[in-house]
Amino acid sequence: MSNTLSPVSSVPVGLGLSRPELVELLRIRPARAVGMGVLHGGVWLLAALALVQVESLWAKVPLWLLAGGAVMGLIQLDHDAWHENLFPKSWQNRLFGNLLSLLVGIAYEPMRHDHLAHHRWNRTEKDPDAYNAGRRSLGLSALYYATVLFGIPLSLVYFNVLYPVQHFDRARLRRHVCVLLGYAVFYTGLFWLLADHGLVRVAVECWLVPVLFASPLNGLKSISDHHANVWRGGRFHTATTVRSTRLVTFLWNGLNHHLDHHLFPRVPGYNLARLHARLRPVLLAQGAPVFDSYLQVMWSALRAGPSLVDEDVRLVTLERKNP
Repeated sequence: MSNTLSPVSSVPVGLGLSRPELVELLRIRPARAVGMGVLHGGVWLLAALALVQVESLWAKVPLWLLAGGAVMGLIQLDHDAWHENLFPKSWQNRLFGNLLSLLVGIAYEPMRHDHLAHHRWNRTEKDPDAYNAGRRSLGLSALYYATVLFGIPLSLVYFNVLYPVQHFDRARLRRHVCVLLGYAVFYTGLFWLLADHGLVRVAVECWLVPVLFASPLNGLKSISDHHANVWRGGRFHTATTVRSTRLVTFLWNGLNHHLDHHLFPRVPGYNLARLHARLRPVLLAQGAPVFDSYLQVMWSALRAGPSLVDEDVRLVTLERKNP
């Protein structure tokens, strides 16, 4: 997906939006992306500086939560980089996304490839992100809850190894191997320097632990993004919007409006709240999964477990609540 194409021509038309409205919603503001990156990175840095000053575990936990929240915000920015919605040039989005990927050690290109395929095949057998749907089995349930709790560590193996082997052609796979070699050199050199200065423990507490704290939050958002959806459903029933609070919308770059994002993937995340306000009457009229409380949706998704698909490849609805 490239922004060299006209963004207006690459999004769905209709739904009551005028062309001037759509043009405004598609407007990319690079300063916003940089500012949000600085904000989340700054919060993470401040939490890290506080972590090195305290000894008590009980004092560290809230700081890890704060830093994990900042990591979560950066993950949402990475998502918009996959869609090339942060900057006007393709290479700018890729550079930004690759720099963010270095923070967690997960290669950028497999995540982007997977996510765009997810948009194309959402809630079908070809959806590479359909870890949360399938026929009833212990393995499906184990994968579902393991992804919620340990999604980021598991992604190290999945996106760096399994996904490229399964989905990349030879040329792309060779490039990916070169990227992994670059990662190996970078992290080996970094941890050698940290060890040489006696900073490995500091790096673990200020860098790796916050990433682990972000993992369950990212997993809960992931299952909420497709809660109460219909397998092979229409475009109004294969993603979920949770309006939540203004603070969550701001910190998560608007991507809590996930159904709106799937309908208009070229709209930058920070414009999705405005888009949702415009589309909301249509979504409610269609009986789309639109909710107001993340706690409600996350709890419901945890209780429901993965979406079960029967012999006819239809969704067996476990729980469905209209707004």
